[in-house]
Amino acid sequence: MRKAFRRLGCALLFIPWLALMFAPCFVIALIAQGEVRITWSDVPDDAFRIWLLQDVPIGGVGIATSQRYTPAQSEDGRQVACTIIDVRFVIWQGNAERAGAFPSRQCACYYKDQSAQAWRTLSVGEEACKKATE
Repeated sequence: MRKAFRRLGCALLFIPWLALMFAPCFVIALIAQGEVRITWSDVPDDAFRIWLLQDVPIGGVGIATSQRYTPAQSEDGRQVACTIIDVRFVIWQGNAERAGAFPSRQCACYYKDQSAQAWRTLSVGEEACKKATE
């Protein structure tokens, strides 16, 4: 029983240690590319994104997370998908209020015909937010 607790403890310590070891790689990629994006699907803006804010008045990072919703199927057979994107900022230099770095929520709905390969914009803004939460 004691060995099982040791193994469990080692496994639980291994995960934070691994995250700590990969942190410099993540920071180097963020500095070199200006952003790190993990895309969840082929729907536009369905991704987790962290980017550097390097404008003169402010310095920090922006963090965008997205949630994908699939509303009820439309009558004409089009495939519809909506994304809700939450944007947050971590500012370490400058004034966030003067720079307009406020948290926000953006919505967009896209459609794809059966014959089409690419997604096309169906609606953006409040209308899309209503569709996404139906």
